[in-house]
Amino acid sequence: MLKLADKYIITNFISRVTMTILVFIVIFLLVDIIEHLDHIMESDIPRLKMFLYFIYTVPWYSSLGLPMALLLATVFTIGTLQKNNELCAIKAAGVSVKRISISLLILGVLFSVFSFYYDNIIVTHYLQKKTILGQKYNLTLFKKNKLKQKNIFRQESKGKVLGIENFAFRKKIAHQVSIQNFENGKLIDRLDTPLMKWDGINKIWQSSIFHLRKWENDSLIYNFGNEDTILALNFDPIELTKKTVNPEEMNYWELKQFVQKLDQYAINDPKWSVNMHFKTAFACTSFLMILFGLSLSIRKPRSNIAVGVGVGLLVIFIYYAAITAGRSLGYKGTIEPFLSVWLTNLFFFIVGIYLFQKTRS
Repeated sequence: MLKLADKYIITNFISRVTMTILVFIVIFLLVDIIEHLDHIMESDIPRLKMFLYFIYTVPWYSSLGLPMALLLATVFTIGTLQKNNELCAIKAAGVSVKRISISLLILGVLFSVFSFYYDNIIVTHYLQKKTILGQKYNLTLFKKNKLKQKNIFRQESKGKVLGIENFAFRKKIAHQVSIQNFENGKLIDRLDTPLMKWDGINKIWQSSIFHLRKWENDSLIYNFGNEDTILALNFDPIELTKKTVNPEEMNYWELKQFVQKLDQYAINDPKWSVNMHFKTAFACTSFLMILFGLSLSIRKPRSNIAVGVGVGLLVIFIYYAAITAGRSLGYKGTIEPFLSVWLTNLFFFIVGIYLFQKTRS
């Protein structure tokens, strides 16, 4: 009987999770499209590319909506069992509510593991594809801030200016690089290269193809090179990544490696550590939401499901507000990076366990 009850509850739960998360994705997409409808109508971007630009956000929307879907699905599943008196029949057979809740709690653990790998493999991959597509078709108008990887400018020294069109942090390659040297406000030479790559062994930037223009006595001297050349630049990929890459586009393992490099160089920038720990903390949200959903939905048989849904939405809002506030404090260095995102999880876990223990079984 227990196996049949578990199978029945899990089947109903999974179907509700699927439907709820699809609804959230549709809502998020519609809001995003309506918000930028005027830009879409005025844009000359091919419709297929525009379609792909929004489709690439679907994994991120599904990741964002998963905890909410799990909580609401839990409330609906248990609430429906109570409404149809199925929960009473299970209890009459000598099976406690807490016992049948174990299957959903185990699912919560599995969803948390799934969420971690889904976020760090699928979501980050498609966010990168969205960024690349946005750069290609200049879709920065869809963002409040321009894409950070595009059009980078640095003052290397008093008379040297560096321009980079795009930086691929994973491969440590900068594309469309221009280095200009000035003397007394006058351009004396300019080097352009389609690509420069970081040599991690020798700690230098290299380019295999370059165009060099020099101006001497108002005459232009042009040189073309097609062999490895060292570029004298006073920065490394660590510094360039800090200024050009959004942490959301890096997965957990990339962030971990990057944080270790920051520690090696004694660079204090907690933003990266906070986002690294956030990757694991947010994955645990799936288990926490199911735990809270069980506590909110195990009520008297005649209690209204809508009440549980309303309280569930309030819990979701409080959780997101708390973890966002913690991240902000972590960015400022007020709280340790690990605690800035995990304190919220710890608090919700303790409260969830307490409420679950107090529920009627």
